[in-house]
Amino acid sequence: MSHATLTQVIPLHANAAQRGLGYLAAAGTVLIWSVYFLSLRLGALSPLGPLDITLFRYAVPGLVLLPLLLARRARIRAVNPLWLLGMVLGAGLPFFLLSVLGMGLAPVVQGSTLIPGTAPLFVSLLAAWVFGQRVPPWRRLGLATVLAGVLCLLWQGLGEGAALGLGQGLFLLCSLLWALFTICVRQSGLRPLEVAAVVTVPNGALVVAWLLLGAAPLSLELVPVQEWLAQLLVQGLVVGLGAGFLFGYAIGRLGAEISAAIGSLTPVCATLLAWCWLGEQITPLTGLGLGLVTLGVIGASGLVSRERQENG
Repeated sequence: MSHATLTQVIPLHANAAQRGLGYLAAAGTVLIWSVYFLSLRLGALSPLGPLDITLFRYAVPGLVLLPLLLARRARIRAVNPLWLLGMVLGAGLPFFLLSVLGMGLAPVVQGSTLIPGTAPLFVSLLAAWVFGQRVPPWRRLGLATVLAGVLCLLWQGLGEGAALGLGQGLFLLCSLLWALFTICVRQSGLRPLEVAAVVTVPNGALVVAWLLLGAAPLSLELVPVQEWLAQLLVQGLVVGLGAGFLFGYAIGRLGAEISAAIGSLTPVCATLLAWCWLGEQITPLTGLGLGLVTLGVIGASGLVSRERQENG
């Protein structure tokens, strides 16, 4: 495949109804991510080691999707290897393990803010660099507003943990990897479950191979069965399959930049859930950050601009 083909943006083919379903899929992804980060904040994952969670996250959905991968292997092999590699790395073990390491150094709430919150900025930068896409003024304003809101949320938690700078750096690296994944999904043209299979099957196989080599033991016997079964359900099925399918669908209907912009609503949703369920206080600075992120997403997602075009 030539360089010109690689840098050519695949056009979207979605009508108004399909775009509406895309927005619903993106909103569902935000909800799943928010519940996931909220479970981390509650400490529900603390009894389990990183290897256990990694096994749940990739091996379980990978096993479920292995027949699909084999059945669609001809279609998947037709995709440029660069896009496949970007998906495997961007949402695979490097992303997951770096996020786990970052959460050991900085508050989880900062991970839920930085990773999805800055992803649309990286997506726009990658799109401009690789494909030469121009960022419309309305999207620039929206992204700048999102960034301002993210900074407000981060400022609120500056004194909450040790080695904060390193943790934040790891979260930003995770955000860059997720942006890479988002762009590669858009360019691959694969269906949502095919994307999930491409990510989970090879990464799950690596985790299983690591276990078979005896490099590290599992800690399931140290945790009550109902606890690790609950995490298997959340990580393997809800996050691994559910969020993977919904986000892939959203990218296919809305594009990479809009999907990533809506994904930055995750810290807003997670904070509101924590306020409702855990009674966590929302300070004025946090409220300002949430409001800015919300307004920025509305602007960066193109909802207002699209409505003007359709009504005008």
